[in-house]
Amino acid sequence: MLTKSQLRDIFSQYHFTPLKRFGENYLIDANIKDKIIGQMHIGKNDTVLEIGPGFGALTFDLAASAAKVFAVEKDKKAYEILKEICGDKYDKLEIINKDILKFEIKKLRSGKKIKVAGNLPYYVTTPIIEYLIENRTSIGSALIVIQREVADRLLASPGSKDYSSLSCFVQYHTKPCYLHTISRRSFYPEPEVDSSLLRLDFLEKPSVKVCDEKLFFKIVRGAFNQRRKTIMNSLSRAEVLDLEKEKLAGIFRKAGVDPSSRPEDLGLEAFASLTNAF
Repeated sequence: MLTKSQLRDIFSQYHFTPLKRFGENYLIDANIKDKIIGQMHIGKNDTVLEIGPGFGALTFDLAASAAKVFAVEKDKKAYEILKEICGDKYDKLEIINKDILKFEIKKLRSGKKIKVAGNLPYYVTTPIIEYLIENRTSIGSALIVIQREVADRLLASPGSKDYSSLSCFVQYHTKPCYLHTISRRSFYPEPEVDSSLLRLDFLEKPSVKVCDEKLFFKIVRGAFNQRRKTIMNSLSRAEVLDLEKEKLAGIFRKAGVDPSSRPEDLGLEAFASLTNAF
């Protein structure tokens, strides 16, 4: 991987300026790099999708172990520089200039589910996670570096201030696991906040059983949109369930959920019970 000094030389040589809007902060800490690679558990039969390879901090180690690595880089200039750095040294590596949100993940899978790695830019972290979950039938696990505050939301439990509809969405489809905190000093240019390394293991079946998934997430989002209200008041609104409170109270009784609870106090099981009680 490149050091801070080597990155500066590359920036100067190629007249390259990291774009803040793309979240271009490059890993320069070899210890963190080794931890990430170690946690990937790459085998010789694995296919890896790397999101935002930058200048190859992880890419070359991944290419040395996997059967195939697809490195998707949105920034055209960074893509061209990485292509030049690589040359023809890595026959298992394919570098692609594309927005990951427009990349067809399903085309990569040929039998075994793929593994994903990436340092996700803050401005597009949630859309990328949602996109990975949309393609969950093709993905076994994802190792992602994200801003610490977002990681806290993904990992949050009921009763926490960080618990949200995003927590529910991610924990419904995956098993998120905290691995390491990564100091902002591990990147260049240095971002404003620290990051976390998480692993998302994609579940074969959702973590709770619901009879109507669309309704389940409508209830979850509707509840958290008014998280300071009781769950009864949140869900009775016209834009959510549009039900009279007397009728809704019967559904709460059937589900065994206290209507005076706050949304952040309810786990996935309680939201599933409410959904199924309809």
